[in-house]
Amino acid sequence: MDYNNDGLQDILAGDSRGNVTVFLNVGTKQEPRLAAGKRVEADGKPITASRKVYKKTPEGRYVVDRVIVGSHKLAESYTKLHMADWDADGLDDLLVGHTTTVLFYKNAGTKSEPRFLAPVALKPPEGKFPTRPSPFVTDFDGDGRKDLLTGVERRQVLFYRNVGTAAAPQLAKGAPLTLPGEEIAKSYRWFLHVADWNGDGKDDLLIGTFYSAKKPAGGNVWLFLRK
Repeated sequence: MDYNNDGLQDILAGDSRGNVTVFLNVGTKQEPRLAAGKRVEADGKPITASRKVYKKTPEGRYVVDRVIVGSHKLAESYTKLHMADWDADGLDDLLVGHTTTVLFYKNAGTKSEPRFLAPVALKPPEGKFPTRPSPFVTDFDGDGRKDLLTGVERRQVLFYRNVGTAAAPQLAKGAPLTLPGEEIAKSYRWFLHVADWNGDGKDDLLIGTFYSAKKPAGGNVWLFLRK
């Protein structure tokens, strides 16, 4: 993704501690060269999760010793990321999936210098998202409004139709997509990307998955072409 709108593809990465890091391409399109990672800020603070630090008691039990406060009260660990114009104002915002939440960080800056506000939790009718949602914003049903797709921990891709407006999205109840294939159903922790893989003008679905039943643990990327 082009984080700073300079025509070069950069890398935006999350991690298990709730950080969001951008690696800008300071090379060229043909020969990318990444600068050192820079922590992405929201509301003037680097995005990071609150976390508990444990200590071992004389009896051998582990108890909470202290809590390290993160950047915002909604910020959690295990960040899954997508940048897209969620509120139709012409600027790419940041959406971050955590444990059972998807947070919306509005871009109040510019295309070349994003500046994110404090997060707001997206609210599906179910009240929360399934475990570890991996968000991707796309007009999945072709009605001109951005919808939300999420991969989740347990073998699903959910389609949340936008039943609001382009500027004020409102999510319908998540509907699972029917995906063929037996092998992908053996994996979990599904991460999403939507792109026109074969150049036919239709958005296809790529899913990264994790396997741990077989050793060593590993994963695959699956491609589903849209008819």
